Amino acid sequence: MSKLENILDNCLNQLITGQSTLEECLARYPEYAPELRRLLMAAQTLEQGQSAEPTPIFKAKARAQLVAHMKAGSKNRRRSAGWRFFWPPLFGRTLNMAFGVAAVLILFLSTGTVLAQSALPGDALYDWKLASEQVLRTVHPNPLTVDLMVAERRINDLAQVTGNDEAVAVALNDYQQTLSNLSHYDTPESREIISLALNQQKAELDHVQLDVPELDKLLTEFNPTAEDAVASKPVEVQFDYQGVNDGGRIFTYQTTITNTTSSEPISATFVSALSSNEEYVSVSEGNCILNEKNELACDVDDLALNAARTITVTTRAVSCYAGSVTNTATLVVDDKAIEVNPNDHINVTNQVDTLFPYPARVVYVQSGSQTSDLGLVTSTASSLNAELHRWAAAPAWSPDGKRLAFFGVQGISQLEEPYNQGNGVWIVDIINNTQQNPRQLLAMDHVKNLTWSPDGSKIALEVGPPGITHEVVVIDAQDGRQLYRFSGEQPAWSPDSQQLVIKSCSDACGLWLVKLDGTIIRQLTTDSSDSYPTWSPTGEYMAFSSRDRDQDWEIYLLHLEDGQITRLTQRAGTDTTPVFGPCGQELYLRTDHYGSWWITALPLSGRDEYKVQEGVGSTEDWGLARPAVY
Repeated sequence: MSKLENILDNCLNQLITGQSTLEECLARYPEYAPELRRLLMAAQTLEQGQSAEPTPIFKAKARAQLVAHMKAGSKNRRRSAGWRFFWPPLFGRTLNMAFGVAAVLILFLSTGTVLAQSALPGDALYDWKLASEQVLRTVHPNPLTVDLMVAERRINDLAQVTGNDEAVAVALNDYQQTLSNLSHYDTPESREIISLALNQQKAELDHVQLDVPELDKLLTEFNPTAEDAVASKPVEVQFDYQGVNDGGRIFTYQTTITNTTSSEPISATFVSALSSNEEYVSVSEGNCILNEKNELACDVDDLALNAARTITVTTRAVSCYAGSVTNTATLVVDDKAIEVNPNDHINVTNQVDTLFPYPARVVYVQSGSQTSDLGLVTSTASSLNAELHRWAAAPAWSPDGKRLAFFGVQGISQLEEPYNQGNGVWIVDIINNTQQNPRQLLAMDHVKNLTWSPDGSKIALEVGPPGITHEVVVIDAQDGRQLYRFSGEQPAWSPDSQQLVIKSCSDACGLWLVKLDGTIIRQLTTDSSDSYPTWSPTGEYMAFSSRDRDQDWEIYLLHLEDGQITRLTQRAGTDTTPVFGPCGQELYLRTDHYGSWWITALPLSGRDEYKVQEGVGSTEDWGLARPAVY
């Protein structure tokens, strides 16, 4: 600072604190007295102007004086260092107080001039500096010019007081006030000028590591960033859905959802509509619900910009279906203005070539003169467990293939506990082709022809010692409670678990359709030897064996809709106890046509029969030796 500036600063401090009067200051510095008097009086004028609102007449006169003064001093015009905009002409240190108030204003607003214009937060003249800026903003014909200049001054102030927390806080507060003034300009031209200036100021603040959130906010409003520019475009979500089939019956669908444009998180719902020929297995996301329409709905929330969400859905073809399976994926976006690319509906089609996921599992009865045991084999004649269970007969699979019911014959009590409970209906779990967790469901002797209802809730069986009229008993599959009991033999369930076919001679001999309580619905066949009925899973056919129709035990197929009966076997020997396979395309039966008792599989065409298990032994009671197939 010059000597004059130091003297002026000292006098102003003493005047503010009351330590000296104006005349005392002038007396101490007689050589500067004339100039000091004018400067100190001008400062007092500015102090008053800080709180005074200039009249329109004053503003007009001041503007006229400023214009005249600027024209007279045009030779001193310059640009602020580093500033890229044109400012109204500002003057150097040469002071000509003859220009009056206008000259005083110019004096106090010139960057780098003496007096208050170089004051910083905490200096005595800082408030005069702010006051002079306010006065100039009031009288200047273009307030934007002043606001931009003041903003640059505050940046300079901040740079110079870095490290002084108290001074920084004051300068930041004053800078934020200037930003507030700038935020009110709404013309495109003004905003373009402001945004360019503020971007330079932000660079200067970043250099001194100062963060001003209000500046960032104003820059975002006036000069959108690349991210905001993207947001102004139509918002798009990329939706991809792919299906993978390994050639079997399991399908894996993978969807990828990507927010490609929105800076704000978006939400959507992914829906996988399963075909009527497929069933749900699993999904990788936890926030998914499978409804009664076989639609899997998954919420996809808070999907950030360029973030991808992947959901994997696994299904399988329903049993006994071959053909095409079409799964439809839909992306439902909450905001209707958001576009889904390339489409919000995607179909994926898979082909199923086999009716069942694996070879059928066949439980056969290995009959001996004094024994009856169970073995397990596949429909392709691969042995799974030749010693599945001892002292057991009349097997029946549960509909899910996880459990097996059977009649524990005489001798089962020789096994370890709990088999000491003796004869009756037993249930075991089939795990890894072995029987586990045995439990007696019903203590009863003389049981045969067990069959589990397709809905899994009941078991029907035939009971009766030799020479006594046999009965059909329906029990609860969970606790063994007797639900129904009536005269009849060899029960077989309808696919809907609501009816039974039985052998009966109560009115006339043959096969009868009855309700679960034994109430007769109608007679199906009229031959007294028609025996061992089995209902196809589709409900279209019923198969049975009969002797008197052709003087030999053969297998017959009844078409239930029109009553037509077709003979499937026609050969020497005995063919009996047919059981439909899982998909109803073939029958599993006992036959001695090949010289010993075998279990074979016979397609409904009556051709291409094949061996499943040979040497299963003869038996005096076919109702105990009928195979079970799953």
